Amino acid sequence: MKEGVEEGMKEEPIERVEGVSDSAENKPHRRIRLVQGGAILLEPDGFRLIESRGLKRSPLHPYESMTHVHATDRALLIGTSSGLLSVRESDFPNPDEGPQEAKRLLLARLAARPDGAYCLSQIERVEALGARNHRPYAIWATVLLCLIGTGFQLRDPLIQQIGAFIPDLFFRGELWRGLTAHFLHALPAPGLFGLFPSLPGIPIHLAVNVGGMVVLGHLVERPIGSWRTVLVLIASAIGTVAGIVVAEHVEVIGASGLVAGLAGAILALELHFPASLPAYWRLPRRLFIGVIILQFLIIDPLFGSYLAGGAHIGGFVGGYVGAWWLGRPSVEGLIPSTRMRFATYTALAAVVACTVSIVPLARHKMGALERHAARLLNTPTAFYLYQHDNAAAWSIAVGDDPSPYGLELAVELADRAVAITGQMHPGILDTLAEALFQSGDRLGAMMMIDAAIRLMPSESYFIEQRRRFSGERDPDDRPPQPGEGEAAEGPKPFNRSDDVIPIDPSAPRIII
Repeated sequence: MKEGVEEGMKEEPIERVEGVSDSAENKPHRRIRLVQGGAILLEPDGFRLIESRGLKRSPLHPYESMTHVHATDRALLIGTSSGLLSVRESDFPNPDEGPQEAKRLLLARLAARPDGAYCLSQIERVEALGARNHRPYAIWATVLLCLIGTGFQLRDPLIQQIGAFIPDLFFRGELWRGLTAHFLHALPAPGLFGLFPSLPGIPIHLAVNVGGMVVLGHLVERPIGSWRTVLVLIASAIGTVAGIVVAEHVEVIGASGLVAGLAGAILALELHFPASLPAYWRLPRRLFIGVIILQFLIIDPLFGSYLAGGAHIGGFVGGYVGAWWLGRPSVEGLIPSTRMRFATYTALAAVVACTVSIVPLARHKMGALERHAARLLNTPTAFYLYQHDNAAAWSIAVGDDPSPYGLELAVELADRAVAITGQMHPGILDTLAEALFQSGDRLGAMMMIDAAIRLMPSESYFIEQRRRFSGERDPDDRPPQPGEGEAAEGPKPFNRSDDVIPIDPSAPRIII
């Protein structure tokens, strides 16, 4: 126990300090003055806080309800079983000594209660947990995975196509999507909201999720440790996937489900284990719950075309249940049991298995591309699939040694993408032309590339493609795509002519 607590074990005699009323020290009612009419009222069975300026009086808080009292050079924090109370140091007449003296008086009152010794021992346990120096390795590792995922996206646009969570493909065998989608984010477009094209894009989606993960993650991992935090994140990921499926979202990327899971874990700790949390690791309960309600009932429905509300709710529930199931935080609980180690290692093994399973497709191995294309063709036709159909068809058409079966799949996928976009996307028409050309149908390739030229007659790329198909240019001499300095071997970009795509306002979009 700290020296200030030990001194507070005996309330009599107590040295008179500035801010304490002039009434006799032995009287059961005492008033610690705050500026502008505020006060901390010490009564026989509990205390009340009258806030400065607003003069709002709190209900009576029994002394036994205090879970932790912490005084800093900026504020006095009083953790109770029903929430967190804070008094700024500037609210004390003597800011340098006021918070420490108020803490001493509160703990002295608690020590005088019948079960005061037990309550003080519990506060000492909380102090020991808060004094432990622990780095949030699980949160940092998750942030690192988000940055790595975004780096792979920038290197190869196909990564987003094969890594996003799409329920139709997930249930057709692409199980890795349940993991990889959490570490991919919407890539920023160049320019500041389209006003200054020369400026680099701002990774708003990534920044928001990483920022939320760092802020909330510290409040979870510090009290429960890295091992339990890994399990909470996995429970959040499972809840996110379940929420996406139940809400019938068609395509989702981003770590916002994990961030929501951390928020759920914080709420679970606050509601079920407040006596185990240092006051400086707690958030004002009503404010925190209000923000959660605002997110789920207003923000998510209002921006339903871009935010995956089902993913947020599912991740929140998963994180809440995970933190509640893992039990009360304590210094002893930070040492993982054999069962917890086994559960964590099993979960990490599943993560590694998912990572390994996506590698052949990410490396554009033809067999993996053909299996992916076959699964896409078995998926019901939908507007949101046109980019996936186009990317898979292009990757096969320009890949190494595509088989006749693979080229047949590429033609079918590209043809479906052309139909979905109403033959109004020149880039997708070019994909179908390339697939037809590689399969030996020069006439069909010429017809498709002519349609693309009619849509963008000033684009030299399509003209050079036509020269290839007609034999005026070497068949293996594929021209550089618009904006590229050399022939492209990766998936076809989608942003160079999106302005001519017929957008259906009622069609489902990628939501994050």
